[in-house]
Formats: sequence, C-alpha cells, structure tokens
Amino acid sequence: MKRIFELSFGDIMSYSKKDLLESIKASEGRALMAETDIAKQPIVYGVSNPELAAAFGADMITLNLFDFDAPFILGIDDCDMKISGIHDIAGMVDEVNKRICRNQTDGEYVKKAKAIIGRFLGVNMEPVPDGIDYPRGRKLTRENLIKAKQLGFDYIVITANPKTGITNRDILEGINAAAEILGDDTVIIAGKMHGAGGGNIYDPQVIRDFAGAGADIVLICAPGTVPGMDQDLCRRQIEAIHETGKLALTAIGTSQEGSSSQIIEQIALMSKMAGADIQHIGDAGYGGIALPENIMALSVAIRGKRHTYRRMGYSMRK
Repeated sequence: MKRIFELSFGDIMSYSKKDLLESIKASEGRALMAETDIAKQPIVYGVSNPELAAAFGADMITLNLFDFDAPFILGIDDCDMKISGIHDIAGMVDEVNKRICRNQTDGEYVKKAKAIIGRFLGVNMEPVPDGIDYPRGRKLTRENLIKAKQLGFDYIVITANPKTGITNRDILEGINAAAEILGDDTVIIAGKMHGAGGGNIYDPQVIRDFAGAGADIVLICAPGTVPGMDQDLCRRQIEAIHETGKLALTAIGTSQEGSSSQIIEQIALMSKMAGADIQHIGDAGYGGIALPENIMALSVAIRGKRHTYRRMGYSMRK
C-alpha cells in the first residue's frame, strides 16, 4: 500500500474508502488535511483556495460551508465569468444563480471538482440542533448524507463551526446516521476542533463513544490550540482512539492557522509526538484558507522537504 504522500492523481481518483484508510495508516503520522472555506473569494485571483492548499502540500482538502442546496465553489465555478464579459454585480449574481441551478442537477459535480483539485475531497457536515438559524444545505441531514454519497465525496467531517451550539450528543447522533447511510463508501471523520458554543472535549470516554458509533477517524484539538489541551492530554485521547482500532486526527481550528510558521511547527511536532495519524489545518488564516506557507510548514515539520516537494509536484501525474 502506497503512503498518502506518494499517491498519484490516478490513485487519488480511484481509491476506495478502505484504500484511503490503509494509505493514511501506512503513512505513520505524515498525512495532512487542509480545510478551505469555499464560500469566500480566493486569496489569489485565478486559482481556488482548495487548489492553492493542494499546491502547498495538502493530501486531503475539506470544503467548509459547502451548501448541498446551492453547490458552488468560488474560484472554480466562477473562474471564467470576467472572461465571458460579465463585469457588473447584477450580471454576476444572475450568472452565479444560473450556475448553481446547473450544479444542482449535475451528479458528477464533486467528481469534476476533485479532478481539478487533484486531492481527496471531503465536506464539513454539521449536526446543528433545532432552533439554531443555519442554512439547510450545510446541515447534517439524511438528505444531505445521501447527496454526499451520491456525489462522491471521499469523506465527511462531522464537526461544529463557531456559535452553532453543537453538543457532543449532536455529534454522536450524527455519526450514527452517517454510519447507516454511508456504510463502506465514505470515510466518516467526527469530533470538535474548538468549543463552537457547546464546549470543548476533554473526556477520553466521549472520544471512545464517537469511535464506537461508527467514526473511522476521530477528530480532536491539537495541543496548544484550546485551553488545557497539552501534549499529554492529547496523547491520552489518541491512545483512547487507537484502542478502538480507529485513526486519530489533530486539528488546528482556532485561527492559529494564521500564526507564525514557528507556532505551526511546534503544534505539528507536539501532535506527532502524541500519536496523530492525520494533522489538519483550518481555514482562518486569510480569506478562507490557512496561510499557504503554513500549510507547507506543517507538511515539512511532519514529513520533511523530500516528501513535501513530492506531494506538491505530484499533483497531476497519472
């Protein structure tokens, strides 16, 4: 089994859920996930944030704020609008709405985006409790889980954006629903990278419950990212995850993705010493993406320049 940083474009486009999990495991803590907010304009004109994250060394790209009711990735779906002669705001809004309608009926939409980005593609799905005003297309619902499976996402991330009030019980119920619908087709990642209005997770038993409910990979806060999460607590949580036979992901989701590269390197090494299988970097560096150089710094810290440059340059090889 190839390690994830050795996979070619052809591998990435054809790997199954089982293949992806085995590839991550074979990588011995050297898998990197970058999250990007695809509802924000890209920080570099002419290239989407997911493509930029891939170019700086990410193996897996998670789309945040993807709307299943209105699928649209800024930087990809609108890349030709100015070339097409649309320059006024009203014209652009009208054209975006037309393209959203087209995307809604395109069963290959995510697979086409994956072919452009050239990485494993996932999506955040949030089990937002009743009473919270939140777009239906971004919630974890049975309808959206079915769409995620049909569209061909490689994985989903059951988690919580700020101020959503999502509790541990909400995440647990979301895992149960996802395991029933996604089965052997889609990797399930679940956990919290910050409080999100519902409190941080410190109890290893909560982690075990997530794994037992059907999460293939359990997400926890990286050391140094939330109050009280040090390397020792992180190690104990990861040990609890590994005892269940599942993989562990440490997440930087507290805007530290916009910190200095030295901070990123410290977090990366603490996470690796704690036993993380995957390291995640969030989308709050600039507009919807970590500082690109911090994605690269995280990659270099956990696997060196040789494998980082391989990942950066291996994007479209068949």
